[in-house]
Amino acid sequence: MATFEIKTKRAMNVKGEYIDRGLSVQISSMFPNPLDEKEKVHNAFMRVYGLDLKTEGYLNNGYLEFKNI
Repeated sequence: MATFEIKTKRAMNVKGEYIDRGLSVQISSMFPNPLDEKEKVHNAFMRVYGLDLKTEGYLNNGYLEFKNI
């Protein structure tokens, strides 16, 4: 099981809250692309920052990047 750091690629607006580029969370995943587990990424951003990226449509490769750590 690998641990990934997932970061925002650009600044964005989530329900009126400005998010800077580079905001990050860490998750572990069995998959080589952790963005395939959207619910896990969603839960991590909700747990750490209280941000709901799922309803805004930001849980994809266009807005997020990842690296294996």
